[in-house]
Amino acid sequence: MTSYGTMFKLILSKISDPSIAQWPEEDLLNELYGWLKSAIAKLPQLQDETSNRDEFDPEDVDNSGFHNNLSETTQEILALSAVREWLRPQINSTTLTLQSFSKKEGYSQKEHLTGLLNLDESIKTELRKLMRDATYIDDEYFD
Repeated sequence: MTSYGTMFKLILSKISDPSIAQWPEEDLLNELYGWLKSAIAKLPQLQDETSNRDEFDPEDVDNSGFHNNLSETTQEILALSAVREWLRPQINSTTLTLQSFSKKEGYSQKEHLTGLLNLDESIKTELRKLMRDATYIDDEYFD
């Protein structure tokens, strides 16, 4: 079994946002689960490994999770996808987008948005490589 707690620790290890440490624990766990659930939904290739899982209970994240032992590659793919879900609202922020196109505001918001988009693109590239490599590893042709 791969617990939700294991996945949440992996996801958090990939996010460098000090403000997250100040979130109430239950809110953080619910957000992490939401990001993970969105990541799962967007990765139908992993459906066989990820569909058999427990209901989420924020008070029992270390004893509930995926019934299968997820491979390290699958865990990494899910964590990176969850990070993209964390990043998405920041990229889609109306305030940030409006400020980045305003001529009055300088370039700091535009540069910030560009940085977020570049980060998202690099995560997407890393995910594609992991998914590609995972298909080669699991291919019976190489056995």
